[in-house]
Amino acid sequence: IPHGGGGPGVGPICVAEHLSNYLPEINLNSLNSSNYIISSSAYGSASILLISYAYIKLMGSKGLKRASQIAILNANYIAKKLSPYYKVLYTNESKLVAHELIIDCKPFKKDFNVTVEDIAKRLIDYGFHAPTMSWPVADTLMIEPTESEDLNEIDRFCNAMISIKKEIELYKDNIDFS
Repeated sequence: IPHGGGGPGVGPICVAEHLSNYLPEINLNSLNSSNYIISSSAYGSASILLISYAYIKLMGSKGLKRASQIAILNANYIAKKLSPYYKVLYTNESKLVAHELIIDCKPFKKDFNVTVEDIAKRLIDYGFHAPTMSWPVADTLMIEPTESEDLNEIDRFCNAMISIKKEIELYKDNIDFS
């Protein structure tokens, strides 16, 4: 699914024939069925298919490649800028990340009693939608800047994260999040 299209798990799912027995079943004839229902509608959202198709057609192969390159560049820019302040997980030998980065917030919980949720809420105060919290790793923020963010907005985000880190250290003895 394209960025901004709903995130993982909302697009169409395709499997090879040998895995079809493991797909969830929906029995439309019985509300008391023992079959599993994993969606509030039997067939999901048809608009997801249209959004993906339109995105691919509008971008074309060159546009999709360029969008991926910019998303990777943006994530690495953020990782480099935040690495003096936050531990960036899952980098390669060159300290590079893919299109997203994961920062470890466990030390703040241990050392200052500041949780990943506290950091995410503080980001909202700076005008940012909080990144994905505690997925795929507990007590982390997964930051996925996408290809649509310009350098000014990325710098504003990084400055907010740096400011939050400084606030945690400065006010560590006076913070009471309970």
